[in-house]
Amino acid sequence: MYCTSLLPSTRYFRYSDRLDDKDGPLEGAPDWLIEISSPDQSTLDLQNKILHCLSNGTELAWLIDITRQQIWVWLGDDLPVVRSAEDILPTLGDLPELTVNAVMTMTRR
Repeated sequence: MYCTSLLPSTRYFRYSDRLDDKDGPLEGAPDWLIEISSPDQSTLDLQNKILHCLSNGTELAWLIDITRQQIWVWLGDDLPVVRSAEDILPTLGDLPELTVNAVMTMTRR
């Protein structure tokens, strides 16, 4: 089973060689998975989706909890860490430094 069967809110593929000209869903685990929880979603279901992708090659996962203004972060095989406020978030690629507050502001746009 691929992670594409469990479509995340956002996914990031670091290497362009994983992309091709074929139409259809991308196969395999994304390098970076971002889930945004909504009040009607089960946090446990979202965590199960994240754990499935991590076990299939995803390197970094965020679970954004807008209600609590927190982001759960999974990095590799480490246990999740809850970040909030001005905590700096790990990213992949050449992105500028992001804090939880900055991400929360982006979700309101």
